[in-house]
Amino acid sequence: MVIATQPAGGPSPVAAADAPIIDDLATATPQSEGRFLGFSVTSLGDESVPGLWLETPLVNAPTSGRIIAESGLTIAVELRPTGGARGSGSRLSLEGFTALGLPATARVTMTVIGDA
Repeated sequence: MVIATQPAGGPSPVAAADAPIIDDLATATPQSEGRFLGFSVTSLGDESVPGLWLETPLVNAPTSGRIIAESGLTIAVELRPTGGARGSGSRLSLEGFTALGLPATARVTMTVIGDA
């Protein structure tokens, strides 16, 4: 699988046309620059907080990173710690949902990549 890294902003396709299709996201580990942090079920975060960010238990301190939606689109985000237990889920900004073309009521599994 090929993952394109993009500057912060809008979504972009991440799989090359000849890349193998992955049927089970739970067993796929992205191979790219950055560090694979895990998968997280994601819902909408605080709509009043602007920006592209993901609050997640997969980090202990704010850092830059990116998320890959089930659709294969990726966006650069600030990863913010929730303090919750691993597996407790993440919250994505409204701008993130919009950039990925997701309805605000969606719960989706995101692949989380840390840039550090």
